[in-house]
Amino acid sequence: MVLGSPAVAGERVFAATDDGVAISLDARTGETLWERNIGSPSDSAPAVAGGRVYFGTRDHRVLALNQQTGEPRWERNLGNIVLGSPIVSNGTLYIGSTNGNLEALDAATGASRWSADANGWVVAHPATNGTVVAATSQGERFITVDPDTGCRRLVFHTGTPVAGGPVLDDGRAFFVTNLGAVWAVDSSAVSRPFSRFAYVAKFNFFAWRLRSEPPRQTGTIWVGSARGRVKYSPAYAGGKLLVVNETGHVTAFNGADGSIAWQTQLDAEMIADPVVAGDTLVLGTADGALFGLNIHTGSQLWNHNIGGYPLSAAPSVSGQTLFLPTMDGRLTALEGR
Repeated sequence: MVLGSPAVAGERVFAATDDGVAISLDARTGETLWERNIGSPSDSAPAVAGGRVYFGTRDHRVLALNQQTGEPRWERNLGNIVLGSPIVSNGTLYIGSTNGNLEALDAATGASRWSADANGWVVAHPATNGTVVAATSQGERFITVDPDTGCRRLVFHTGTPVAGGPVLDDGRAFFVTNLGAVWAVDSSAVSRPFSRFAYVAKFNFFAWRLRSEPPRQTGTIWVGSARGRVKYSPAYAGGKLLVVNETGHVTAFNGADGSIAWQTQLDAEMIADPVVAGDTLVLGTADGALFGLNIHTGSQLWNHNIGGYPLSAAPSVSGQTLFLPTMDGRLTALEGR
């Protein structure tokens, strides 16, 4: 079974299975092009860049395989379980693990460039806009770091663990806590020395009713609510932050000010990260259904039964095709109209 979203590059699909096998498939036919035993299950989506495919594994490793042949290129042990997906930008691979750090590795060799303290397990994908790298942690933190040096720029206390990874767009960073708080933060903001201590003191004054309004942390642009607990990362498209809670309540926030553009209730348990395909938000449910919503209005465009088995990870999109990993161990290509 594929536990992480497949990656699509050109005419190939890449994925890893729960029995520790990395695979490459022909995107048009599904034919297996190569298989490679990587020795451990991978729970995350692979990254593809520079002729290499990158995987994180449960036995603490990050490894690179040749994109065309599957031959090993390098591997590095991070010392703890790797659950989050890697990303690659400008020759650097960024990935987190349960060692509590955000790691930057040379994408060609695997050599360490820097390691930044994330104040807790990093179990989701990081994000970068080229100016900063952002990550969320189970230690109730959102951080941004300098991509060249790894120096932390912003350390933001979220109050509860964050659901999934962050999104960076339009000069903002977006993330959602597992209790459903939705945050928009200035991605260029910088924490000042002792600003955290000042925030805690001000918050305590508010809690003791010695202050009339709660304090705002450095970088805060707006805060919203997903109206329920959230398990998965948000999506961003068309200037809207798209958030779905556990019970299928979907909210589209205007990214600029946090006002609500639309809301839709699907009355179904969500099973994977929401994915945007063109003007469509694709959502999978625990009972094996797939929904497509218009990202501008929230209206339902279509629904599809994927055979009684729910998604095992978020689908991937390439052109008009959705690649669907499901709990029955299958990877299915669904052509759009």
